[in-house]
Amino acid sequence: MIEGAVRIIGGREKKLQHGYPWVQRGEISEVTGAPTPGALVRVLNFRGEFLGIGMYNPQSRFPVRILSVCDEPIDQAFFEKRLENALRYRARVVSDTNAMRVVFSESDGLPGLIVDQYADYLVVQVRALGMERLRELWLPVLIERLEPKGIIERSEMAGRAEEGLEPFAGVLYGDAPDLIEIEESGLEFLVPTDAGRKTGFYLDQRENRRRLAQLVRPGERVLDLFCYTGAFALYAARAGAYAVGVDILPDAIDLAEVHARRNRLEAHWIVENAFDWLPKAAEQGAKFDWIVLDPPAIAKRQDQKDSLRWAIWKLVYHALPLLNEGGHIAVCSCAYQLGLNDMLDAVRLAATDRNQPLFLEAITFQAPDHPYLMQFPESLYLKCLWVRI
Repeated sequence: MIEGAVRIIGGREKKLQHGYPWVQRGEISEVTGAPTPGALVRVLNFRGEFLGIGMYNPQSRFPVRILSVCDEPIDQAFFEKRLENALRYRARVVSDTNAMRVVFSESDGLPGLIVDQYADYLVVQVRALGMERLRELWLPVLIERLEPKGIIERSEMAGRAEEGLEPFAGVLYGDAPDLIEIEESGLEFLVPTDAGRKTGFYLDQRENRRRLAQLVRPGERVLDLFCYTGAFALYAARAGAYAVGVDILPDAIDLAEVHARRNRLEAHWIVENAFDWLPKAAEQGAKFDWIVLDPPAIAKRQDQKDSLRWAIWKLVYHALPLLNEGGHIAVCSCAYQLGLNDMLDAVRLAATDRNQPLFLEAITFQAPDHPYLMQFPESLYLKCLWVRI
């Protein structure tokens, strides 16, 4: 199955030995054996000594993604072991829900593969050509070990083009309902399988939703911007708050209304662009005690970072006038490209431009079923600043 070898230039092998899973183009000195795109290759140091086994794709910005630092077969047993390790960890860190991220790509030693479990169904994303070619090995493992009623693939991300892959969405196994019923912290949600952001639900915000619910007091007013299907707003409503959700997607707001009725909660929903709605709400004198700013990943590349910083500044700048005295904002970014210091700078500048002192009370990250591998900084992507005026 291994088709060739990739040799790394001297001095660049250390990061691989320490656990970083990607090899960049400029770090490769030689490719031997004429491996086809997506093939498995041995990765060697400049002396020809073994470093690992990786998936090779010369078209990618990262032509090699490391699967193993051991010289071992990449077969079904390999995927069985990786899946068992992932499940064992999730059993310790995930509770009070039947929905979780089972496999988080590089963080679980399976670069380019995302697996989310929603009750009796799985939703997968394949982000690398090599993992696409290994499908006949990992798909049977998911079926046998997790016994899902259905497996849906939602590989529609733009990054697949760089891997030489077309966007794809479809059923890989079993059936696929239009909506999957899940539970989280006693609330019921419906996850769309044919449309929706990410794999249908923001599993990575689970602990932040729970945190908001713990902090909100009955009677407070909570604004959930970019609310999608309303999870933050409904957590707040259950805590006794007056909750408002704003999103540009009519279908998402329709589902948020369904969620409110299903959970016997009252919330108010608005279909509008949050950037446009904020200044108008301020002019009308709207006031809130809590505002959740959770925009989608506006920047996917490093050269788009400035546009995301500007977006965060603009959102915070226009949100501050809506806060009651002592009010709070949770500012979130799910873009790795915008680092924590960049977020802090954007929020601080917005507050300074409003002549508004701002206090940082907490920094939180993605839920633990999206583990952060410290040797792989790219795996820490979701950052939330909890600030108070």
